Amino acid sequence: MNYRACVAIVVLVAASTSGCGRREADKPAEAEPAKVAHHVEEQSLNTVELTPKAEQRLGIQLAETQFVQVQRRRTVGGEVVIPPGQTIIVSTPIAGTLAAPENAAPAAPGAEVTAGQPMFSFTPLLTPERDVLTPAERVRVAQTKADVATAQIEAERQVESAKIAVEAAQIAYDRAVRLLESKAGSQRSVDEAEAQWKLAGEALTTAEARYRLLSGIELDEQAGELATRSIESPVTGVLQSVEAAAGETVTAGDVLFSVVRTDPVWVRVPVYVGHWREVDMATPASISEYGQQPDVAPRSAKYVSAPPSANAVATTVDLFYELANPDGRLYPGQRLAVTLPMQGNEQSLVVPFRAVLYDIDGGAWVYQQLEQHVYARHRVAVRYVDTATAILAAGPPAGTKVVTDGAVELFGTEFGVGH
Repeated sequence: MNYRACVAIVVLVAASTSGCGRREADKPAEAEPAKVAHHVEEQSLNTVELTPKAEQRLGIQLAETQFVQVQRRRTVGGEVVIPPGQTIIVSTPIAGTLAAPENAAPAAPGAEVTAGQPMFSFTPLLTPERDVLTPAERVRVAQTKADVATAQIEAERQVESAKIAVEAAQIAYDRAVRLLESKAGSQRSVDEAEAQWKLAGEALTTAEARYRLLSGIELDEQAGELATRSIESPVTGVLQSVEAAAGETVTAGDVLFSVVRTDPVWVRVPVYVGHWREVDMATPASISEYGQQPDVAPRSAKYVSAPPSANAVATTVDLFYELANPDGRLYPGQRLAVTLPMQGNEQSLVVPFRAVLYDIDGGAWVYQQLEQHVYARHRVAVRYVDTATAILAAGPPAGTKVVTDGAVELFGTEFGVGH
């Protein structure tokens, strides 16, 4: 290659290099998709400074956040169900005619009824129109009287049998409790014995109600008819169904109505099969209604032994908990949030529950003390509440002083409520 060719190649390379540099320099810088002037920490948005006199007037009290050992818990969904044996079916003891209860309108399905509330007026089917009975009518009177006496004897026998069953179930329950206390039994045996005891008690209640109805029936031989009786609800609950109507003639054994007791209720809790053996069944579960106010304390429910059930498709096993329902607030089929106690402990951040405040959107806050007489809100995430302690998933570091008494007043002071 001669000298002129080498000089030409060098010139071309220099020209191309300088051209690339100009194109890169001319390219505008890419703009950022978002620009934040300055970042502000949430707890630094506002502070409240009080005078010593104002602190005394508001009753400010402080407590420290702590890391402590707490029992493991898991929150799942549950469903309200009616325990076995709490649906009472009332039927007619003998043939007769129904009428509406005196001074009351017939109750409709879904209505709340109380124990002893009249449901029907019942007249046994034996009403001759003449004062002098024919031989055939006298046979009917005698037969009816025999039927009533037999039914009364049978009802009395059922009451005595039910009492014996209750006593036997109570003895079995007491024995199971003693074995558990001596470490020779299991909690499951105690729960099963308690369930049998309660079922025997329900059977006794039904038998006694039937006996009271039959023992009040008396035969008037001169008129050839039976006195009218009132058929009452044996228990307090919700009227589930009405199978007869006023003016209808019924035969012995016909179903009249059924009443469901809604206190107590059971909560069916489906638990994943990989976790259900870790549930501490000796410790009560905490149950809350969906949508209830955050400051409403959850209800406590005790584990009960029930017939085993599971869902193969969902790979869950059903656990049952008994929950008191004296106000009838809970309905069968209602969904609830159930916090199950698990075996073992874990470290968690805790604060007194009275230190936690909730805003209008449901956000949880505490007031932490930044320095003497200076306070600021700090957001927290509450996992669950155990009596008077709130277990947190997130919050201020352990050792931070937060306001307990006077937190609500401090919240009002910050937003000028009452000014």
